[in-house]
Amino acid sequence: MAIDYRITARELVKELGGDSNITNVTHCATRLRFILKEESIVDSAKVSKIPGVITTVKAGGQYQVVIGNHVKDVFEFVMELITVDENAENISKNKVGIFNRIVDIISSIFAPFLYTLAACGILQGILGILVALNVIDTLGGTYQILNFISWTAFTFLPVLISITAAKKFGVNTYAAVVIACALVCPDYINMVNTGADVYFLGMKVQLLSYTSSVIPIILSIWVASYVQKFFDKYLPIVVRNLFSPMFTITIMVPLTLLAFGPIGNAVGGAIGGAYNSLYGLSPIVAGIIVGGLWEVLVIFGVHWGITPVTVGNYASLGYDTFTGMQASAVFSQAGAALGVFLKTKNKDMKGVSASAAVTGLFGITEPAIYGVNLRLKKPMICGCIAGAVGGGIAGAFHAVSWGYNMPGIATIPAYFKVGYVSEFIGFLISIVVSFALGVILTYIVGFEENVAEAQEEIPETTEKAADSVSAEGGVILDVASPAKGLAIPIEEVKDEVFASKGMGDGIGIVAEEGKVYAPFDASVEILFPTGHAIGLSANGVELLIHIGINTVELGGRGFQAHVEQGDTVRKGDLLVTFDKEMIEKEGYDTTVICVVTEMGDSTQLDVCSGHKVNVLETVMSVR
Repeated sequence: MAIDYRITARELVKELGGDSNITNVTHCATRLRFILKEESIVDSAKVSKIPGVITTVKAGGQYQVVIGNHVKDVFEFVMELITVDENAENISKNKVGIFNRIVDIISSIFAPFLYTLAACGILQGILGILVALNVIDTLGGTYQILNFISWTAFTFLPVLISITAAKKFGVNTYAAVVIACALVCPDYINMVNTGADVYFLGMKVQLLSYTSSVIPIILSIWVASYVQKFFDKYLPIVVRNLFSPMFTITIMVPLTLLAFGPIGNAVGGAIGGAYNSLYGLSPIVAGIIVGGLWEVLVIFGVHWGITPVTVGNYASLGYDTFTGMQASAVFSQAGAALGVFLKTKNKDMKGVSASAAVTGLFGITEPAIYGVNLRLKKPMICGCIAGAVGGGIAGAFHAVSWGYNMPGIATIPAYFKVGYVSEFIGFLISIVVSFALGVILTYIVGFEENVAEAQEEIPETTEKAADSVSAEGGVILDVASPAKGLAIPIEEVKDEVFASKGMGDGIGIVAEEGKVYAPFDASVEILFPTGHAIGLSANGVELLIHIGINTVELGGRGFQAHVEQGDTVRKGDLLVTFDKEMIEKEGYDTTVICVVTEMGDSTQLDVCSGHKVNVLETVMSVR
């Protein structure tokens, strides 16, 4: 049965110490990044066993929970269960080093908009291919419009950074955006292009271009957080909302132009220059190091530290060599996972490794690393060796990326540009070799399957138990209708997630009144703070009762819970009342949805629908 990520979120919050222990949570492409008040109270072994969790990593002052492709779903469900103080300083109280603090800041700032940057990078690559094939004219309006669209995210990168940096440092978002906009304002750009000396209060301004810059705006918003706090503390409340942002903007824009901008540009230039100098000494050696060790950085969650370098390269050079070599590491781990699929005799491991290999080809390598390669050890090593070989090839051909992207099949166009065909061919060779070598080395070297074999017995036992239940034909649990109304098949519910049975099979009740009752004797496993959904458990069976569609958006208005999480209820007890008329006036469907999210040892669910039912009339039976 598909994983119920609502339950994943519930268990995560519980094991991480509850709402009171969670200071903040963000997510990137594959992992949730929690900042906890106390990490010491968390049992990572228990967290890793939660369905839907691949593994956990402590790095950068964060407690990272690797989920994979469904990370956004889990994030949204977690946010329904906790309260995050947007004005709180999102810094872990656990002692972390300066490097980890920097990684935490970078990941928090860049993660929310990386896919947008990558999308623009891919568009640039596609335009390059179309030009090479003479499909589009570079002098035509179509190309020119698509071209400036593809560069917009990079041109106004300081604005994107200001939004996420404001959240990270606790600055008024709109004030931060104004500071960033000032750095790319047409009037300021004209001053830069004119080149005439400009003075502010007698101090000469170093006129630099800040489009596509990274570090200057991060420094600026960080300092702005202290400026804003000063005025918030000392200004009378009657004028604070007006004058605090005014003073912050008026002080920070000139300070950025005079000091933090030039300092940030110098720091960024030095970091990028150091890497590019090393690359210049030997692209092949650089490729071997990057291809071989990149995924090791991913394991520890510190790979974000390279982001300012790669983004800075696009701004200063127009391309990036690091990403050209990094791709080999990604494809090699996907290949190693495929090698496990071909080699293993364990059915469960075959399923996991096949899925991880496909996901890895699209740039999401955490399932391959944590779920397969690192778990079996030798495939991880084989993948690193294959990545080093591929990275060396990429370095030898001077393969580069012409637009920001996260390496994978879908982003290959970002590595192509007219006039650089040999570099592109070299890139293709590098990723093919990495992938193929990952498969071959893993298959030849092999791995210990003790872990997999130990787990192989579990499904067999479960199947035997399920067969026994089925043979007896006994009913494990009768599920009564929790509301009065028309019972409809789950497929007719006007919500794709429920109708597709992605969360499990069940039934919908087009309720005639705003009351929901317990459909069987059960324990209340989960009660959403908004009151719109409740989870019950009995005899190994778990049932989710969801009142209405998208009603979480009401924030609890119109709902009244009559039980608490952890309560034991009897069949017929009143669980929740809801204002049916008010909710429908707000434009929401009030269908009461009942989904069996966990069948326990049972294999059959009988559903009776297509007619009107009374409260507590049996509508489903678990066998």
